[in-house]
Parts: sequence; C-alpha cells; structure tokens
Amino acid sequence: MTRRERREAERAAARAAARSEKDEAPRVPEPPQAPAATSAGTVPVAAEIHRRHRPRSVRPGAGPLGTVGRGAVLAVLAAVTVLVPLSDYLGAPTAVGVTSVVTMADEATADPVPVATSVAAAVLGSDADVDSTTDAPLANVPDAATLARIREARQNAVVTCAPPPVGASGDTTAFNTAPELFNPIVAGTYTVSSEYGYRIHPTLGSLKLHAGQDYAASVGTPIYAVAAGTVTTAGMVGSTGTVTIRHEIDGEVWYTSYLHMYADGIYVKKGDTVTAGQLIAGVGSTGYSTGPHLHFEVRTADDSMDESTVNPAAWLVEHNAVDLTTDCS
Repeated sequence: MTRRERREAERAAARAAARSEKDEAPRVPEPPQAPAATSAGTVPVAAEIHRRHRPRSVRPGAGPLGTVGRGAVLAVLAAVTVLVPLSDYLGAPTAVGVTSVVTMADEATADPVPVATSVAAAVLGSDADVDSTTDAPLANVPDAATLARIREARQNAVVTCAPPPVGASGDTTAFNTAPELFNPIVAGTYTVSSEYGYRIHPTLGSLKLHAGQDYAASVGTPIYAVAAGTVTTAGMVGSTGTVTIRHEIDGEVWYTSYLHMYADGIYVKKGDTVTAGQLIAGVGSTGYSTGPHLHFEVRTADDSMDESTVNPAAWLVEHNAVDLTTDCS
C-alpha cells in the first residue's frame, strides 16, 4: 500500500469513528420552532418529519421515583380499607378517640336521672317511703324461711319493761311517775341507717324528704308502740306494711307510724288500744325498701303529707323517751 492510500484509509477510519461517537451520544430534543409556511400555506416536509419523530418529553412522576410513590400510596390505602376493618372484626381494641366518642354518645342518649324542678315539687304531698300502689312485686312477699323467722321472733319475743332509774347515790330507785314514752326498738337490736331530712331516695333516685328515721334490723325484730294510744291503721297500705297509732300526750294529739312490715308481721288491728311499750309488729321489707328495717314517723295529723311530719329523733328526746329493757327481774 502506498503512502497516499494509507493516509486515505486513516482519514476514512477517523470519519467512521466520529460517526460512531455521534450515533452513541444521547439525542437532545431540539426546541420547537414555528414551521415556516410556504407560499401555498403548507408546512415543509422536513419540518413535518421532525415534528413526528422528535422524542416525547418525560411526564412528571413517570420515572422510577413516581412509581414508588404511587406504590406507597396504594399500600397506605390498602391498610386503611382492609386491615383496619379486619382488625375490628377480629376483636382488636378500638382507638381511644373512637371509644371516647362512642361513650359520649351513649351517655348523651342514656335515660337521665329524674331531677325535681324544685325542692317543693319533689317533696310536698308525697312520702318517699310509702307506696300507695298495689304492685305485687313491691310487696316483697316473704318466702317460707322469712315467714318462719317472723313467727319465731314473735313467739320468742321477751318481756320488756322500762329500765329502773338510778338515784344520786347510784342505787336504783322507784319511778316518781311511770315513763310515758319508749323508743320503738330495743337498744342493741338495730342500727340507725337513715335519719330524718332531705336525701336522694335509694330506690326512686330523686330528691325527697325522708319523713322519718330508719332502724335497720333483721327480719322479725320486735317493734313496740312508743306511747299508749289507739290504732288507726294496721295492714298493707298499697304494698307497704303500715301501723299508725293516735296518741294524746300532755293535751296534744300526735300520730306515730311504723312502716315496711310484712302482713304476717303486723300484730295489731285497726281500733285496738295499745299501751306504751306494747309489741305491735316485726321488722320487714315491703314497699320502697332496699332491706329489712323499720321506718318510724311522727306526725301532727293522720295523713301522708310531709308538712305534718316532725323529726322523730328530736321528738323522742323532747318527750323523754327511754329505751325498753329485757332485764325486768
């Protein structure tokens, strides 16, 4: 090969290498140019070919990073729409916020506790412990064992008497005058569970005047007349066992009432004359009652109005009532 032929071969190789590098380099899209219109108003053929074959621009999010983002969004949506309902179905704990909202909604729709519009509306003309209806369930009819305890308590009731007074020297002395009043239950056999006054009634749930004093005691515990008098009521008033006695004390008329006995636990009848300290009934649990107890009232009239009531504990103290005793030897 001659020197001339070798130079031409080298030039050809250089041109081929340049063309190869040009083909391998990335093609950068040329900025769009407005097509030049011909005199006839048509786009040149070369410009049309360039428009059709130029590379398309890349849309945002079309690359690998956009695909990953869309996948993450789909995963979150799947967790919300599938996993959460599934966990609820399987008994998973409910979120605290949801529980609070549900609880508040339940509380808002729950039946409200009855609240009196005024104290007078709550108490005047009504007695919280006397049920005047004839609803059988409120009567709390005793079972055979309870009836047996009532009868046994009556049969085994011991003789009671007034305690002998103690003189200044400490020796017992005779009474100048016999006591006229006694407490209705023997000391040591009861506990005062509710005193006279306003309270939220334990079964009705509303504000009421508790028109008497409650002595909690076992079923059948003896109940005694606090003073001599005449029985005006003896039996079931509605579904509440009741005994009422009329007394004349120092020229005044008083009425004492004893409530919640069972029918078998009432030992006197209307019209009977009783003496102070006489056994008249046994403790029960009828009417509006949450357990066996004596509800004892003192009134100025033989009615059920709260205006006629007085504090029974203060009344007993005022009239010098004494405790009965079983030590009568």
